[in-house]
Amino acid sequence: MAYTIGIDLTFIKDLKKAVGNEIAALSIVEGLYNNMHGHNFIIFANEDNAEDLRNRYPLFNVIATTTGRSFYYKFLPWFIKKTEINVMYYPKVEPFINLKLKTKIVITSHGLIRGQDFFVLDKLRSRMLKNVNTVIAVSDFVKDELTKKKGVYPKKIVTIPNPLAQMNKSVDVVFKKRHIVAVGSDKPQKNIMLVVRAFEKLVPIIDHDLVLIGDISEKGEIYKYIVENNLAHRIILTGRVSRDILFGYYKNAELFVNTSTYEGFGLAPLEAMVFNAPVVSTPIPSISELENVRFDSDLNYEDNETEVANKMLAVLNSDKDIEYLENRAERILDYYSLESISRKYIQVFENV
Repeated sequence: MAYTIGIDLTFIKDLKKAVGNEIAALSIVEGLYNNMHGHNFIIFANEDNAEDLRNRYPLFNVIATTTGRSFYYKFLPWFIKKTEINVMYYPKVEPFINLKLKTKIVITSHGLIRGQDFFVLDKLRSRMLKNVNTVIAVSDFVKDELTKKKGVYPKKIVTIPNPLAQMNKSVDVVFKKRHIVAVGSDKPQKNIMLVVRAFEKLVPIIDHDLVLIGDISEKGEIYKYIVENNLAHRIILTGRVSRDILFGYYKNAELFVNTSTYEGFGLAPLEAMVFNAPVVSTPIPSISELENVRFDSDLNYEDNETEVANKMLAVLNSDKDIEYLENRAERILDYYSLESISRKYIQVFENV
């Protein structure tokens, strides 16, 4: 039996500079396009992204629409009443999400609240989840949080990790100097300030630059610290970049550093390892739940800037084992393959 499945992509502002959960959603859509299994898909997107999505996925019905509360509570109920949708899929939980639609609902949870100092990844409440038919957790770690912290019935949750897509597309990023890469933002749980302070300790003894990729505001604490401590000549702030440029940074990095204090999945370190970059990182579920794959050095949540700097330096000074890095990349790509993960999503939509 063929189903019609609606997918909400209205939360994505710019397809070319998508990050984090936006990347995960776009990767899932790409996988579904390659494994449609005779089903019909309707993609809801904002005006700026709709035409690009139509060009990418001509077999999908892409609907240009409004965003935010207007989309969730006016347009979407009207559209579902007018056009039969068997399953409505939300790849990311937004503040105004509508879970009272006259159709079956599937959502993906990327993580929960971890105290006042952490960014709210998914604003889920137990009463909201009663209206959801299936919750997809991106890791067993998130599934455990959903059951213990939100009281979600375990049989209602399916663990499906985020896939890795378009990993063969990159451009060469060439610098006059060697560089270290970190990806994040001003959000507290990304803990980018720790990377900056650790790198500051290494400035006198290494010739690398630090490249920070992501949303670092000029009004924020991190930017001000870089300027006030005369680090601007050694730290490069790129802002958001396209995927092929991001992969170019990974491919040419001497080291990738992740000091995040919370990740429901952990995409960036995973991607960096696919491009054979040595990685120093705090624990992330995408690696913790994958057998026989390790970081080049493990950071602890309680590590200060001196300890992080020492671990970074140790990896920089060690010989790079290309064969080991390539084998590690192959294991990661195999485990998080787009085809296998998209098939799991199709099974969820067919059995919800």
